[in-house]
Amino acid sequence: MVFRLCLVYACLFAGINAVRGQGYYGVRNDGAVPKGYYLDKVYDSDKTIHLNQPSNQELSEVGLIPFNFYFYGNSVNKFKISDNGYLSFDISSNSSLVPDTNLPANSIVAFGNDFKLQKLPVPNDGIGTQVFSYTTGQAPNRRHIIQYYGLSLASDLLDKPISNASIYAFAIVLHEGPDGRFDLIYSPYGDKTVKGAIGCAAPGSVQQTLLNDSLSLLPLQFSFDPSRFIVYQFRYGIQPEYDLVIKDLKISSIYPVNAIVNFTGTMSNWGKQAVHSYYLNYSVDAGDTVRHLIDQVNLRPSGQGGMAFSHPVSWVGGVAGSLNNVQFWLSDPDNDTDGIAENSHIDRTVLRNNNNSIVERNLLLEEGTGAWCGYCPDAHLLLSKAVELHGKRVIPVSYHFDDSMSNPEGNEFLSRYISSYPDAQIDRKVFLGSNSTWLSEVVARLNINAPVSLAIEMKSYDVQTRIVRYRVRVRFTDYWYGDMRIGSLITEHSVRGNASPNIWSQNNYYSRFHTSGGAGGASHPLYNEPEYMDGYLHQSVHKASPGGVWGIAGIVPALVAPGSEYTADFAYQLPPAAFVQYAADNNSAYCSTADGPGENEGRNIPARLQLIGFLSEYSDDYFNRPVLNAVSAPLWDLSNLPDLRNTENLLSVYPNPAAAQATLMFKLPAGTRVKLDILNSDARLLSSEEHGFLDAGTHLLFLDTQRFANGIYQICVHTEFGVYNVKLVINR
Repeated sequence: MVFRLCLVYACLFAGINAVRGQGYYGVRNDGAVPKGYYLDKVYDSDKTIHLNQPSNQELSEVGLIPFNFYFYGNSVNKFKISDNGYLSFDISSNSSLVPDTNLPANSIVAFGNDFKLQKLPVPNDGIGTQVFSYTTGQAPNRRHIIQYYGLSLASDLLDKPISNASIYAFAIVLHEGPDGRFDLIYSPYGDKTVKGAIGCAAPGSVQQTLLNDSLSLLPLQFSFDPSRFIVYQFRYGIQPEYDLVIKDLKISSIYPVNAIVNFTGTMSNWGKQAVHSYYLNYSVDAGDTVRHLIDQVNLRPSGQGGMAFSHPVSWVGGVAGSLNNVQFWLSDPDNDTDGIAENSHIDRTVLRNNNNSIVERNLLLEEGTGAWCGYCPDAHLLLSKAVELHGKRVIPVSYHFDDSMSNPEGNEFLSRYISSYPDAQIDRKVFLGSNSTWLSEVVARLNINAPVSLAIEMKSYDVQTRIVRYRVRVRFTDYWYGDMRIGSLITEHSVRGNASPNIWSQNNYYSRFHTSGGAGGASHPLYNEPEYMDGYLHQSVHKASPGGVWGIAGIVPALVAPGSEYTADFAYQLPPAAFVQYAADNNSAYCSTADGPGENEGRNIPARLQLIGFLSEYSDDYFNRPVLNAVSAPLWDLSNLPDLRNTENLLSVYPNPAAAQATLMFKLPAGTRVKLDILNSDARLLSSEEHGFLDAGTHLLFLDTQRFANGIYQICVHTEFGVYNVKLVINR
C-alpha cells in the first residue's frame, strides 16, 4: 500500500501559446486520461523500467514504441528518457540536459527541471522511484505511456520526512496513428510553486512549442481521482480560430415511450479565439432542426475551462420498438464557422421501449487476484460475504494472475479491467475501488431490474472424455437494442495445490506472522493464519470462458422484441483430476491439508464446477460492455439427493475373504456418478476407476483380486452424496 501525505493545492491553469503555422498546438483537456492508465502502475511487474534510483543527469538506454509514432510528421519508434523530465527521439544523444526556454531538439518535455531519482525518506519510503513505460489499447488505437514517478529535485537533500510537494509524478502519452498526437498528464504530486519547461521541439530545434512561451508553474491540483488530473493534449497541425467541442452528452441509447429526453452535457473551446455565443442544435430522424442560442458567455481559448449546457426544448416522440436517429451538435461560434465539426457533432441511435425491465437481477462480481497478492485474502472474504448475504444472485468469479491458476482467457479479462490487486468490478459496468465500497455497490446494482432472464439447461458430463456441455437460454421481457452477446464462464470452488508460496499457498499480509504484524490487526479473521497459507481453498476460480471472453456474436439480433428467446451451446473439456499431498497440517476455515485417500482432491473435480451464463452488450470500447443479466448453476446439483449415510446394507462384498475374484454389491436410491477406489492397509491408493452415471437400484461390480497380494484392503465407493467403505480380505 502507498502512504500518501496530502497537501491541499489550488488548481493551476496555464494557457498554451502554439507556434504559428504547421506545428504542434495544445489544448487543456482535464480528466482525459487514456483507458488503462493508472498512476500506481509503478508497483506492477508488467512494465518496462527505463530509469531506476539512484539516477542523476542520466539518459536511459534506447526504449521501443510498439507502433509508429509520427512526430512532426516523421515516423519514430525509438526514444531515450532523461531523468530531467523529457523524452528524446534523438537516440544518438548521450547527455541529459536541463530544459529551459530552449527545448532539447527532437524532444517532448513533460516538465523540464533538474531532477534526480533517489530513495525517499519516511513516511514515503515505500513509494516507488522509477521512470517506466507500458502500452494500453488495441491496434490501431494504442497508447504508449511513459510515466515519471517519485522524482525529486536535485537540490532537495530529502534528509527529513517529506510531503507530496517533494515528490513529482507526471506522464507522456504517445498515440498511435498518423496524427502525431501526444498528451501530458499531471498528478497531485509536486510543488505548484516550481517552474519548468513544458512543450516539444522538432528535430534540429528549428521549431518548438513552449507552454506560455516561457517556463511554467507545475500544473497541479489536489486530487487522486484520474478524472480530475490535469491533461494537456498536443495536436500536430494548425489550430482553428474556433473549435467547439462536446466533452460529454448525457443521452442514453434506450428510453421508455413518452419519456422526456433532455439534451444536457459539457463543452469546451479548443480554438485560438474566445467564444461569446454559439448554438445548440438537434434533429430526430433527419427532421427539423431544433436550435437554441447561447450568448453572453466567455469561453476562453485552448480548452481553458468549459461550461455545462442544456437545450431548453425536450424530445418526447417515438413509439415502442422504434429506432430513432438522433443528431446533436454545436455550431456558429460568434456567428463564425466551427473549425473542426467532427468533435462538436454526435449521432446516436435511440430505442423507445415499454420500460418493462421486471426480471430480478443476478450480477457478476469479477475480481482480479493472485496467490502472491498479500492483500487479496481480504477481498476473498468480501466475495464470500456478498454470496452469504445475497445467495445465488451474486455470482463471484476470481481471475488469477501470475500463479498456477491463471489462464489466457483470464489474462485477457484482467488486462482490460484490472489495474491493481485486489480489484473488482460488477457486471463489467461498475468499477470498484476501495474494498470498503464493494458490498454497498453490490446492493445498489441488485436493486436495478433487468430486461432479460437467463437459464442454464441440458447440463451433461462425459466421464470418459471429461467434456462438459450445457446450454444458456435468454428471454427478453422488453424491446432492447445493441450488439448483444451470449457468454459463459466456468469456475471451480475449493481449489488447492501442494504447498508452494505465491503459487498455490496464499500470501497473507493479515497474518500476525507477517513483518507488518498483521495488516488488519488482531481482530481480522486471518490474523492467526500463517503468512503463507498452505492448503488454501481458492474459491470461484476462473477455469475457462467457453465461447470467448466477450461471448458469442450473431445469435441475438440487434433489435429484440418482448418474449423473444435465444440460446447458445457451450462445451469445455475438464483437465484430468489433480491430487494434493502435504508434509504439515494446516486446517482451518480457510485451508485444508487433508490428503488421505478419498480426501486428497485438489482441482479439476466435476462436482465442484459452477456453470455461468451471461448476456452482455458489446462495443469497441471495452469499458462499455455491460452485462445485462447472468445466471449460474452447479454442474452436479446435489440439493435434492437423499442422505444415504444411514442407509443399511448399502455396500457389501463377497466372497470375503476372496481369492481370484470378488463381487461388490451396492444400492443407490437415486442416480449418481460413481467412482471406485481400492486402498491397501497403509491407505495407499492402488486403483481408481470411474463408472460414470449409474441409475437408482442395485448394482454389481466384479473385482479382479488376482493382481493384489494377500492382505486387507479397503473398497471406497464415491457418490455425489458421500463416500462408503467396506473391508475386503484377499487370501489365496
